[in-house]
Amino acid sequence: MDEIAARAQVAKGTLYYNFPGKSQLFKTVVKQGFEDIMQRTEADLNSSLPMKEKIEHLIRHHLDLFLESRHFSHIVFNEISNGIEQDVLDDLKELKRTYLGFLARIIEEGKCEENLVRDVDPHLAAASIIGTLESMCNYYLNHQETYSRGDLEQFAFTMIAQGLFISLE
Repeated sequence: MDEIAARAQVAKGTLYYNFPGKSQLFKTVVKQGFEDIMQRTEADLNSSLPMKEKIEHLIRHHLDLFLESRHFSHIVFNEISNGIEQDVLDDLKELKRTYLGFLARIIEEGKCEENLVRDVDPHLAAASIIGTLESMCNYYLNHQETYSRGDLEQFAFTMIAQGLFISLE
């Protein structure tokens, strides 16, 4: 908590006043990350952008979340539990389930509304999208000298769009 307080430029007591420990602080950060990406995705889906741009934005939001903190994505998606209390781990698993359900509903709506999405299981598709993006981000973080962020976004879009969508034209 000392290091966190120093980086946040607040007194350590301020952290303990708001969070009983690191686990609770971590849970709050993860929860806000998921809520932020769901809100941004929802806003994009409700916009008048063409479907291709909506999907590009959705991918960009996910990459932003994963790339902002290498440790964040590693802990969340690999479920590393050292030093994290069981109730916090249970809450994080529920957040992940909620997030996957959110994406699955989007995929299901895409199948029904515009006949854009292939006839796939929406929960498996959502898990595949998250797994693909997380793996790509881990690889990218270890090979940043080889690929640009734009390369990563374009490749992610190609992989996801060609696998999931019937046509975006």
